[in-house]
Parts: sequence; C-alpha cells; structure tokens
Amino acid sequence: MQPFAELDDTWARCLFNECPIPMALVSPDARFIRINDAFCALTGYGRSELLARTWQSITHPDDIAGDQSGSDAIRTDPANDVYTISKRYLSKGGEVIWINLYARAVWDADKFVCFYVVANPLHRNFPITPVQPSKPTSYLEWIKRNPKDAALLGGAAVAIFGRDAIIEVVRALIGLK
Repeated sequence: MQPFAELDDTWARCLFNECPIPMALVSPDARFIRINDAFCALTGYGRSELLARTWQSITHPDDIAGDQSGSDAIRTDPANDVYTISKRYLSKGGEVIWINLYARAVWDADKFVCFYVVANPLHRNFPITPVQPSKPTSYLEWIKRNPKDAALLGGAAVAIFGRDAIIEVVRALIGLK
C-alpha cells in the first residue's frame, strides 16, 4: 500500500474537488480560497463568484453572529480547533439552505492558516457514487481513475485514522495553484 505521505497533489485535488460533500477552504480574512463543485451546487454560485465572496456574504444575517463566535474561538486557540453549528446559507437565487457546518482550523506550527469547512446540507439529497470494481496497478492510479470514490473513502479514512489525514490533504491543497 502506498503511504499517505507519498500521494501526490493530484490525489489531494481529486479528494477535494470531486467529493460529493460540499467543502471549502476559507482564508483568515473570511474569503473563500478553494471550493469544490458540491459547494457550488449547494449555494448556486459559480466558483469565481464564491472566490470573490466571504462566508458571511452567503450566511443568513441572523446566523452570522453565532458563526463568527465559533470561527473566532477556533482561530485563536490551536487546542480548540473545531466547531460545528446548524445555520442557514442564502443561495444565489435567495433560497434559504439549512446546513450543519463543520469547521476545523488548520495551523502551520503556531500560525493559523485557514479554515477547512464541510457543509452538510439538511433536507437535500446529493448523489453519492457507489464504489465500482476496478483493477488498478497502484492505489494512486485507482484514486486518479475514481476520484469521487476516493473522496468518499478519504472521508472514511479520516473517521478511522483521525484528523491528521485530512489536515495533510488541506496542506497540500493550500500549496496548489
């Protein structure tokens, strides 16, 4: 088996971009810096539109204060680096979208780098592709050929192996152009 640390940036990009769960990376100044397709589908905004926005600009006004409080807490204390909240997004078309937000601060040594955000929509069904049998010559080849399935398995790996696995993926994504 290929060690996690040896997987190249293509794998990290596929894990993030092709995941059917809405995900984003958010900069310290609250701007979106990376968004996957599922996040775009959830909000109705295109990637370039979201990259020009902050998370506050798509959050329901009544939910900004609670979300800001959680965000402030995890960006100032490396020991308290996770928060969750049920909140509302406002789609591009004005629709209210209820989500369970999971946010984790990513730190590089003692410096806050960004937030990794997972927005699990409530009352919406996002299709999940079942794992298809494949005969790759290596795990990396399988991941490249099956990015959506790899993303699902990556989520399972985080649940089993812990947050360090996803933090390595986020660090790789931050370095991608």
